[in-house]
Amino acid sequence: MPIKFLNKSHFTSRRSLLYGLGSVAALGLGGAALSPWLHEKPLKTPNSDFKPRCLRLAWAMGETDSLFIIAQEKGFFNRYNLDIQMLPAIRNSTQVMDCLKTNQCDIALLSILDWLPNLLSGNLKAKLLVGVSGGNFRLLVSRYRRLERLADLSGLSIATRPTAEKEKLFFSILLRRKGLNPDQNIKWITMEAEELLPALLSHQVNGIIGHDPLMWRLLTSANKDVYELAGSQSGSWSKRVNRILGVRQDYLDQNPDVTLPLALAIQDAAKWQAKHLKETSILLADHEKHMTSNQIYTMLNSQNQAITPFNNDLWEQVAQYVDEMKLLNRIPNTEKSSRTARQLCATITL
Repeated sequence: MPIKFLNKSHFTSRRSLLYGLGSVAALGLGGAALSPWLHEKPLKTPNSDFKPRCLRLAWAMGETDSLFIIAQEKGFFNRYNLDIQMLPAIRNSTQVMDCLKTNQCDIALLSILDWLPNLLSGNLKAKLLVGVSGGNFRLLVSRYRRLERLADLSGLSIATRPTAEKEKLFFSILLRRKGLNPDQNIKWITMEAEELLPALLSHQVNGIIGHDPLMWRLLTSANKDVYELAGSQSGSWSKRVNRILGVRQDYLDQNPDVTLPLALAIQDAAKWQAKHLKETSILLADHEKHMTSNQIYTMLNSQNQAITPFNNDLWEQVAQYVDEMKLLNRIPNTEKSSRTARQLCATITL
């Protein structure tokens, strides 16, 4: 069955509303109180230095992701002559990988913790191009257990969702760095998303893991009873990329000059978001049923913004992940981390 792509009109309802609000405000306030962003129009003039391209994108829940919405609605893809067609109804990383394997997409967004095992095993033929964001992972624990360090979780239970393999891998890395064996010293329990918080509050489990927006909602809804013990927002992890845009190898072989416009569009969108968190929260409110724009704004302020490395910066971070996967015995110690990272990443000619 042929895939029906999401068109640009799918993403314009909130933008139209914002322009309408700007007009109403201008009538009522003479325009004096308007924020400059309400006047911003999408970037309509493509840069003639870049060849027009149409690319099929596989991105789990991408139609509700702030960076994609911004890149599409604010014209950053258009600036670089990119017509990005989002595959609809992609809900998890398994579906993204299936699209890559069956040539249903040209580019894809996955966590590095999804990319690495599949690239190294030969299951996928692709190159990592540019970072998109950090992981926004959180480990929540009960205030009544007096857990102060990750090492305090030794012998205890942590709950995660069935589809949260990358979250489990991330916290396994953190636990391993603190001297614990995550396979032997932690009792991992799988449960559905709606069961996580009740299980923690009733002391059925000692910790729960996941990523935003779910974990932010759980944290703020029960902040008197739970707190964040660890996550990807602090320490050295605050600068680490997690989600990375990759290009299918055969497409890249035929279109080697596609790398630069893609990387620049992602970087521009990420910079815009970092400077316009309030506006981003309003855009996201259309797609997030469980949070208001003010709640989304608070969540965005707690996250790390504009983490979009490529070339040397990306190679270095991928090499770090290769080392960390060795700690978990997911990659042989004989693997040369730096060389492997360079082989997995695309080179962008500036």
